[in-house]
Amino acid sequence: MCKFPLRFAACLAGFVFLFFIHAQAQLPAGVNAFAFLQQHDSLSISIETDLKQLKGDKADEKWQPAVFKILKGDSVAMRLNVQVAARGNMRKKTCEFPPVKVRFYEQKPANDSVADINELKLVTGCDQSPLNDEWVRREYVLYELYNLVTEQSFRVKPAHVRFDDTQRKGRSAESFSFFIESEREMAARIGGFPMKPRVGSTRTLDSVSYDRMCLFEFMIGNTDWSARSRHNIKLVYLNGSDKIIAVPYDFDYAGAVGTNYAIPNRDYPIQTVQDRYYLGLCRSEAHYQQQFDFYLSKKSALLEHCERSAYLSANARRQMTNYFESFFKTLEDPRLARRDILKNCNKGR
Repeated sequence: MCKFPLRFAACLAGFVFLFFIHAQAQLPAGVNAFAFLQQHDSLSISIETDLKQLKGDKADEKWQPAVFKILKGDSVAMRLNVQVAARGNMRKKTCEFPPVKVRFYEQKPANDSVADINELKLVTGCDQSPLNDEWVRREYVLYELYNLVTEQSFRVKPAHVRFDDTQRKGRSAESFSFFIESEREMAARIGGFPMKPRVGSTRTLDSVSYDRMCLFEFMIGNTDWSARSRHNIKLVYLNGSDKIIAVPYDFDYAGAVGTNYAIPNRDYPIQTVQDRYYLGLCRSEAHYQQQFDFYLSKKSALLEHCERSAYLSANARRQMTNYFESFFKTLEDPRLARRDILKNCNKGR
C-alpha cells in the first residue's frame, strides 16, 4: 500500500513499469531475443497462434502471426507480437507437432543483422508423450555438454512452452522445450561472423576445432551431419585469425537421445543410431592423441553434468552416463581407439 506523498512517486513509477512490461508489443530497442530470454531464471511461455495452420506447414517455410507471452504464475509478465513457422524437414513429415522458429518482430527490420539475431529456433517434443519430453530433455543436455567442451557452440535456454490455438478455444499443446541461440549472435560472441557457402570443404577448417567437434559427434553417437553439405553444421570465420570453424546443432538423431524416428545413416555400416561411427579426417596419431587427452581431461566434468542434471530422469541420467563412459573407454584403450576412430577416418560425407 503506497503512503502519500512520500512514496507516491516511487509507487507511480512501479505501476508505470508494470504496465509497460505487461503491454509491451515488441522487444525494447537494442535488446536481442536470446539475451532477453536468458534474463529469466525459470521461463514459462505461452504462444497463441493458429495451430492447424502451423501443423499444416509441411513444405515451404510459411510465417504466421502469433502472440508470445512470458508467464509468472497466472499472470502475464510480458506480451510480444511475433511470427512463427514450422521447421525441420524430417520432423515436419513424421511428427504430430513440428519444431518451430520464432521471429521476435512483426515487420522485418531494415538491418538484416538485427533480423537474424531476433529469429530463434525453438525445439519442442514431437508429440506430448512423456517419451518425447524425455528426448527433448536429452537433446538439451547435449547442447550443455558441448558448451562445456568449447565456447564455440550454440547456447540454449530451457522453457516450459504452451501453444494455445487461436481458432479453437481450449485446444493447446505444451512441453519442455528450449530456444537455440541465433547463428549470428553465436558467431559474434566468439569473435567471428557466419559464412554461407552452399558447400564447405573440410580441408579449409581449423583442424583442432574440427576434430574436437568430430569427436563430440562420435561421443554422442551422431552421424546426421556433414560439414561438406552444411547439414546440421554452421561455419564461422574467426576475425583476425584466418580460421574457419564448424559449429554443430540439431542432435535429435544422436544415439545418446535415442528417438524412435532416428534411423541409421545407410552410408555407414551401423545397425542402430546407438552404434558410433567416426566421420572425421585422417590425422597423425600424435594429433589424435592430443584430442583424446583433451576429452579425457573433460571426462569428470561431462559425466558429472549428466549425473546431476535436473532436466533428466534418473533412468535417462544412468543411460546417458553409461553411453558416454563407453566413449571414454575407447579413448583410454589404444587398440579400441585405433579400430573405432583412426581406421575410420576420411569416410564421412
